[in-house]
Amino acid sequence: MGGESGSGELYEYEPWYKYGIGFLVIEAVIAVAVSIYALSMGFSGQAVQFKKKVTFEKPAAIESIKPEQCKALERQYQACIRDAGRPITLSPKK
Repeated sequence: MGGESGSGELYEYEPWYKYGIGFLVIEAVIAVAVSIYALSMGFSGQAVQFKKKVTFEKPAAIESIKPEQCKALERQYQACIRDAGRPITLSPKK
């Protein structure tokens, strides 16, 4: 198996060259066949069939704060501000 270069010289391929080309052709044919199969499955609606309902909702990351927790947090905040030497400027709840 041989060929011709751009300058008109003849050259010989290595012995494995024809097997490498054959392997690449077979690989390309397999890739095209898999792509055609996947497309046909997708367009016929048989690609994905879930037997149960699938939801992608996340649960709430933060639970609601109970009133007693809110009062404790407010006391901690006031103590922290007092210890820092700054005046407490919390507006009253409406």
